[in-house]
Amino acid sequence: MKLRDIIERVRMPTPWSEGEKIPWNEPGFSERMLVHHLSQDHDHASRRYQIIDRQVEWIHNHVLEGRLSRVIDLTCGPGFYTGRLTRLGHRCKGIDFGPASIEYAKERAKENGLDIEYVLEDVRTAKYGSGYDLAMMIYGEFNVFKVEDIKLILGKAYDSLSEGGVFIAEPNRFELVRGEGESPPLWYSSRSGLFSPRPHLCLVENFWDEKDHVATTRYFIVDSETAEVTLHASSMMAYTREDYGRLLEGAGFRDIEFHESLTGDSVELNTNLEVILARK
Repeated sequence: MKLRDIIERVRMPTPWSEGEKIPWNEPGFSERMLVHHLSQDHDHASRRYQIIDRQVEWIHNHVLEGRLSRVIDLTCGPGFYTGRLTRLGHRCKGIDFGPASIEYAKERAKENGLDIEYVLEDVRTAKYGSGYDLAMMIYGEFNVFKVEDIKLILGKAYDSLSEGGVFIAEPNRFELVRGEGESPPLWYSSRSGLFSPRPHLCLVENFWDEKDHVATTRYFIVDSETAEVTLHASSMMAYTREDYGRLLEGAGFRDIEFHESLTGDSVELNTNLEVILARK
């Protein structure tokens, strides 16, 4: 793309028409994102370890009631949850399509003598297997998929569970997604950043589709030396609790519960996210 393409851009993009997601699976992007996953200065990509420790404790004691279980983590990232659950005696599998995250997870598991299966694949196409007691999709990933894709994922998660197994979702709250879509445009410059290792400008636009409840964000990355422009875009579905309930019931789940956080209360409350437990 050229600078002129920014001027002549479509003013209101159709959700997902300009990209499924930002390029999590591109090797260079994945390497740069891993730095954010590992950072203990913020919770932008993954949570800080002290928070994850408390959440894993709640999952182990409250959700699994201390029973040693088989766990599948969908969009597992660098394996922070699967590693901790395995140390508690659970048998875990993680799926993610970020190559740097999966490689990091595999290396840490090997270094620590942990028997964890990690799969580099998109959760929409990956084979989950069966016989799990817990399936997890945490930290907002639920909302990045189109409705037909999340229905597919929920159906596969349901099939992967044993009778009585639990599904944990940690989606974004409706207000957060709408707020993202209604945010004003912004720009920043960077010598090196998530979208490019080279000096660049990042121009950001947000859009809210009131009819379908979808927020879309565009990122125009302008290389400072060549003025070449790269477009990335991502969309998020906004759901009410009633919407979430219908989706899960449609996949066959029952006994649906909503919680304020992955510690079961508001102590670690992230006002952008909520937690759903559902049972097969």
